[in-house]
Amino acid sequence: MKAFLAAVVIAVAIAFGASILLHDTWQTPSHSAFTTEGARVSDPGSNLIGF
Repeated sequence: MKAFLAAVVIAVAIAFGASILLHDTWQTPSHSAFTTEGARVSDPGSNLIGF
């Protein structure tokens, strides 16, 4: 039982660390990541329907 709880704690810690690392380092918004000469994707705030 102790090994299972340790594995769960370690898995949660690794997942939390990965989410922080990916969010701060490698993620970019789609309107800036996929802008090429063939596709012009504008800022998402300017082309959505406001409710």
